[in-house]
Order: sequence, then C-alpha cells, then structure tokens
Amino acid sequence: MQDVNVVVVFYSRLGSTERLALAAAVGAVQARANIRLRRLPDATDDAVINSFPEWRANRDRMRKEYVAPRDADAEWADAILVGMPQDSDSLSPEFGRYFDVLRSRGDMARKIGAVFTQGEGTAVLDAAMSRAGFTTIPAPSDSDTLTAARLQGQRV
Repeated sequence: MQDVNVVVVFYSRLGSTERLALAAAVGAVQARANIRLRRLPDATDDAVINSFPEWRANRDRMRKEYVAPRDADAEWADAILVGMPQDSDSLSPEFGRYFDVLRSRGDMARKIGAVFTQGEGTAVLDAAMSRAGFTTIPAPSDSDTLTAARLQGQRV
C-alpha cells in the first residue's frame, strides 16, 4: 500500500479551530497517513490583535508551535484538510490568500480536498477548494465537532 500524505491547514484565533485541526490530524494518523500540520499566519493587523489579550496570547503561542504552509507542502500532499473558525460565513483573508496561491499552481486536480470545520464555514471552504481544483470529500455530519474532524481525517 502506498503512503498517503496529508497536510492539515488551519486558521485559529482562540484555539477552537486548532483543536479541530489536531483531531483531524489524529484521524489521518490513525488511518496511517503521513501528516504535516500548518497554521496560516494572521492577516489581521497586530494593533487589532493586541487589543484582544486572549487572541494575542494564542497567536504568540501558535506562532511558536506551528509553521505556515509552504509550496513544498502542496507538492508533497495527496490530500489537504482545511479548517477555519466556525462562525465565518465568508472565506477568511488568511484562507483567501492561501487558496489564491493554490489556484495559481494549477495542479490541484489530482489532490483530495476536505474540510473539518462545521457550521457556515464548511460550505465556504468546500466551495473554495472546488474552485482551486480539488476533488472534495464532504464533511461528516456528526453532532460532535471533534469527532467529526477526527473522522474526516480518517476518511481522507
């Protein structure tokens, strides 16, 4: 059986989406995939982030713990799992930039794309992955978001 390479890309402000990303990564590992876990850098101005102490503290911590996605990650990956804060009804600026880069590459048609976010962000991210050329896998409809994220990681 050939190795499957999965990149889990997320954007998180306060840690909720980070927990989902970790669950998706665990699911992928449980299914014997090789993983890379990447956090998108903040697009929000530092002055705004600094006015919210919890956001600033989490940003500073996550900057130390995660690297940003690189071109080599997309080349390496057979599948890319993505997640952003669930309250988003539009593509975050962080993911807007990321998908612009992926679309410009033009070679995503051979790759699987999947979303581990639940709520309104699911349809937004799924549509962006389709536009970037991915073959998408719908998110499971489990009521527990951590379980759903883990299952999505296993499915991919």
